[in-house]
Amino acid sequence: MAHSRAPRTRKVTVTLPEDVVATLEAWRAEGRIESVSAFVSDSVRSRIGTAESLAKIEEVFGGRPPLDLINRARAAQGLPPLPEEGTDGPRAGAA
Repeated sequence: MAHSRAPRTRKVTVTLPEDVVATLEAWRAEGRIESVSAFVSDSVRSRIGTAESLAKIEEVFGGRPPLDLINRARAAQGLPPLPEEGTDGPRAGAA
């Protein structure tokens, strides 16, 4: 019988603003999250997934997708459109 093993972990130090830590500790105390560490890990994993997805989209388009396509995706997510100016930053294509 195969045994599933938990993914290996490694302890790292992360510095967060006091208000963020206070919120996370309150959520843990209220039972809204399992642990601060698990929440941070899940959040980082989600951000990595987003970055990888955006990289794939840019690969398909041969660069940043057209602004109108980005703004349609943002609208579908309930986000405001990006303006024409200032769209050259590293998160400019973030939908």
